Amino acid sequence: MNLIICIEDRFGMAFNNRRLSMDKAVREKILEAAAGKTLWVRSYSRKQFEEEGEASVRTDDQFLEKAGDGEYCFAELEDVTPYKDRLEGIVLFRWNRRYPADLYFDPELLKPFQLVKTEEFPGSSHEKITMEVYSL
Repeated sequence: MNLIICIEDRFGMAFNNRRLSMDKAVREKILEAAAGKTLWVRSYSRKQFEEEGEASVRTDDQFLEKAGDGEYCFAELEDVTPYKDRLEGIVLFRWNRRYPADLYFDPELLKPFQLVKTEEFPGSSHEKITMEVYSL
């Protein structure tokens, strides 16, 4: 599976069981990255994709267990470390800011991967968002 995560400068993902931020431009990039593949999300995250009406988005609160090879998982409130052996790639969206957080992405998960693409783009909520794509 390929993991998609949004993080702040200290690798924070969420605070008090809520996402740190959301952005329409990031959602568009997520759908582009997962084009032609299934994108798995939990019910909490599904609301973000409803206006796009994307049929390839599958919702299940056990999505990290259910995702198959080559499929994408957008994780916002999950500790993804237990799934490290199943990871084929990682897409990080960096907010380029510091927010309070109590759930963090473990940067050690990036060690077996190589950075293959970096793109900066303006978001609807942030002046600059950085997308990093990591592959084995």
